[in-house]
Amino acid sequence: MIGIRPRRSPFLIAAAALAVAGCGGTTHVAKDDTFQVALTEYRVSPQSVSAPAGTLTIFVHNYGRLSHDLVISQDGRSDAATEPIPPGQTSELIATLAPGKYEMASTILSDQALGIYGTLHITG
Repeated sequence: MIGIRPRRSPFLIAAAALAVAGCGGTTHVAKDDTFQVALTEYRVSPQSVSAPAGTLTIFVHNYGRLSHDLVISQDGRSDAATEPIPPGQTSELIATLAPGKYEMASTILSDQALGIYGTLHITG
């Protein structure tokens, strides 16, 4: 099940800023199954996330100057995606994922070639 709701929220923007500041290592998702992802022209932060299987809520904020999206895929198959997110905006992505290793990437233009991707490890 995928749900997308674009919105702006000062709380979410502040939370996403914290996610960018702590981008070293793997981010572990808390029991509330919610986490933040920050996008720029050259990065998805955090770049490594570990989360339990099931429904996740991901708040995606675009800190870049261009529009970006966030696509969660496995073996080249898209499992969840946002619409393009304009600069300065936040989108909420709800994804139900089975255990496995997924890629988180912006797929607009050559974003992946510029390094806009990360890994999402879903545990059983």
